[in-house]
Amino acid sequence: MFRDALEMNVEAFRVLARERDSPTLYPVRHPRPSPREGLIGLSSLLTVLSKNFDSFRDGVSPVSTLVHGFRGTGKTSLVLEAWKQTNQKHASRGIPRCRLIQVDRDGIPHLLPLIDTLSDCKEFFLLFFDDLYFPAEDPNFHQFRAFLDGGIAMLPGNTGLVVTSNHRHLVSESFSRREDALNPGETRDDSLALWDRFGLSLTVTEPSLETFLDIVIAKCIDRKLLPAGTLRPEIQVDESPGMPLPSSSPRSLEGIVERARRFSLLRASRSGRTAQWFVDLLERDILESQDRADT
Repeated sequence: MFRDALEMNVEAFRVLARERDSPTLYPVRHPRPSPREGLIGLSSLLTVLSKNFDSFRDGVSPVSTLVHGFRGTGKTSLVLEAWKQTNQKHASRGIPRCRLIQVDRDGIPHLLPLIDTLSDCKEFFLLFFDDLYFPAEDPNFHQFRAFLDGGIAMLPGNTGLVVTSNHRHLVSESFSRREDALNPGETRDDSLALWDRFGLSLTVTEPSLETFLDIVIAKCIDRKLLPAGTLRPEIQVDESPGMPLPSSSPRSLEGIVERARRFSLLRASRSGRTAQWFVDLLERDILESQDRADT
């Protein structure tokens, strides 16, 4: 059911399973880029993940990987960059490319026929579950658990698997801590049932204030709001409670630093996604309008 799609000359696909009996591989002709600034503070994790993907060249599948942590911190960008680096290495060594296949929860029932098809291919594949999370009593939970480690099928040597999630255990509290369970130990086992089936688990934490400001400045340089080579100033950044109105010009380096700190406090987040929203608003002069409204 997937073979015809794999004949297309594209590097990424997404499993679409609107109808349970007729899933398809939809070609993604323009995969999302992984901007350089989105990887600030993630270099050590990127090295580990890229080394894992290098297993392809040795003829074995990479260790199944879970990338979990704070929302908006670049987990997806981390995976996409490691995949991109893998293909760059493969191209330089004459190794077949690695194609990315994104699978959602609804695609889990179709994993076995999918990997059966992939096992016959000469290329490499990376199954990517982005922002995976199982609500209470999701029927796909047990299928995915068995697929990871416990069923009779295994990933072929040309196929790897990586999952990103905001939740370490991938399951909801009501699912992992059912009060009506006959055996409390069983609920604990459910809570750990997925996490401990990944050979590699990478934790992405919320950036420090300094790293957050580095991300903001890098994004401002990319948007030409600051000149190339601009570095975060070694100035005293007030981390005390409260959100005083910025005193410097909105487009000056000091003004951007002041406003970025204030914005992160308002959002209660220092993630890369928060930095992205800040720069989007700064570029459109909306932050400056907010400053005037607050005075």
